[in-house]
Amino acid sequence: MVFQLLAPLFSFYDSVFQPLLAAGPYVSLGFFSAALAALFAVIYWFLLDVERADEIKDKLNKYQDKMKEARENDNDDEASKHLKKTLQLNQKFMMLNIKPMLATIVFVGLFFPWLGNTYAPNVDMNQTDNSTFTGQLQYAGNTQELKVSNESSVLVESSNSTAGIKEDIEVLDVRWQVAGFQSLQGENSDARLKLNAEFVPLPVSLPFVGNALNWLGFYFILIMPLTYVFRKLLGVQ
Repeated sequence: MVFQLLAPLFSFYDSVFQPLLAAGPYVSLGFFSAALAALFAVIYWFLLDVERADEIKDKLNKYQDKMKEARENDNDDEASKHLKKTLQLNQKFMMLNIKPMLATIVFVGLFFPWLGNTYAPNVDMNQTDNSTFTGQLQYAGNTQELKVSNESSVLVESSNSTAGIKEDIEVLDVRWQVAGFQSLQGENSDARLKLNAEFVPLPVSLPFVGNALNWLGFYFILIMPLTYVFRKLLGVQ
């Protein structure tokens, strides 16, 4: 339902960012990570009362030091008083962050579904016989036909490679993991193939991650230091 509502926006993004996507997933997702980090930093710089936030943080540090000193001196009453003040200041600090946080959530809601649909697409498949399905993967303005054989096990075939569930397949110059295959009833397509673009191979397989980082893991690796740098440049801590 959400993807249907956002379909016109997805089409707009596809047309605007097609040249960037054609440069490869590392370049495109690196650009999106940097652009979003800069955007989020500007949002906080514009909507957050930085001077007031710095003032509250200074007071927080002061009362936290006093609370620590009171506890070291076994002065529970004094420590409780400083704890109460610290909680009040934390609440004020959170209230200051509401406006930039809500603005950030809006941009995330408008852009992240498209990123997920681009780097972890669901490919609609149509059944051609009892155990064979065909569909088309679209990426960076290009289209590649895929075939799925679902007999004793699921096998995905492209023009130059094959893969089973949780295995890798290269399509349109991108390495994808075959994440799943599901038969459908009462929908426009007969089945759905789930793919995940792989970015960073891992030396060992991790729970909930697998043997490679997908687009979201790669995004978080980039966004955290980039956000720190942009906020530092704008004076937003």
